[in-house]
Amino acid sequence: MTEADVTSPALDAQPAPAAADAAAAAAVAATAAAPKMRFQPMPMPSAPFWLALVAIAASIAVLIASWSVIFTFGIGTALVFLFLPIVDWLQRRGLGRTLASGVVVLVMVLVSGLILLFGIAIVINQGIPFIKSIPTLLADLAADLNATELPDWIQSTLQSIGDTLSTAAANFDAGSFFLGFLQGVLGLVGFLCSLLVIPFFVFYALRDQQKIATGFYDGVPSPWRTHVETIIHIFKDDFTDYFKAEIVVGGIMGVVVASGVFIIGLVVGAPNALTETALFLGLIAAMLELLPTIGPIISLIPALFIALTISPLATVLILIFYLLAFQLEGSVLVPTIEGKVISFRPASVLFLIAVGFGLGGILGAILALPVAAIVRDLFTYFFGHATQESLVADTT
Repeated sequence: MTEADVTSPALDAQPAPAAADAAAAAAVAATAAAPKMRFQPMPMPSAPFWLALVAIAASIAVLIASWSVIFTFGIGTALVFLFLPIVDWLQRRGLGRTLASGVVVLVMVLVSGLILLFGIAIVINQGIPFIKSIPTLLADLAADLNATELPDWIQSTLQSIGDTLSTAAANFDAGSFFLGFLQGVLGLVGFLCSLLVIPFFVFYALRDQQKIATGFYDGVPSPWRTHVETIIHIFKDDFTDYFKAEIVVGGIMGVVVASGVFIIGLVVGAPNALTETALFLGLIAAMLELLPTIGPIISLIPALFIALTISPLATVLILIFYLLAFQLEGSVLVPTIEGKVISFRPASVLFLIAVGFGLGGILGAILALPVAAIVRDLFTYFFGHATQESLVADTT
């Protein structure tokens, strides 16, 4: 027998079964020593709980019945949460609470007015001329398609689409459109008039926030105070952070789209419809960011339609540019700016937006994601707390 046979791995591995048995025995002993856990019986809710439940149900019913008014004050509440740190900072710098609140509200009104005027100017100067030029653009597009040698089935399909659009344009009732437009304008004016109360609401809420918070928390039973504070923080963080992120992302996408479309218009030969509607297309992209995933895709449609009426090169460049813009939004802006609040997968986003639209129209679609985030965070918090409180050691 050689020395290699004496020191073979088989001989070296002989103590391993004993070590494995010892480790297994130690694991069994540790498992046996750990106390078994079980859920303790749920106690009956207290009388204050039932009163709070009835109050919450009544409040929800009132909110549903007066949804349009509550939406206005919801915007004001979001602005209060947004500007509250600024007012607190100004107060710490020696400015009185009333003066600090007034300065913040005044700046808010000025900035909002400038943005509104800028948007109205874009719609008047670029949006309305674009809408008026749609029949002409359709005719030019149909002429270009007829002059292009395409397979018969493609030409027949495009011809059918063009005929349908031309018929719709020919049957366009200007009176009905004007009446509907007037009703929409009056509705918008009524909504803007209701928004006039927001600056006053924000001012008084910012000025009296400390007194309101103190009075509110003093009326909350001490065992519930931690939960109430957590609920308020979840509402404030999810709702405010979401729309703050949407404003930032929408602003960035608006600037990117307007700049990109204008540059493409210059490349394909200005002046053309792309250079003349660049700001309007950027405004559309910025506003449609309120509908994540779906909004950016919808914003492509008018730009692609305009590019089709210019040249194949413009069409290709617009498609490439918007695809790059989608990648910028989906891979950089949304994860970086919105990732904390909106951590839903794209399929979940589409489902939630569809549910929100079915329940509350366009407003429901806009609010679907922040509401879903609030519900998710509230359930996670209360489920974790209930699990922790209900588990006890099983001594039986």
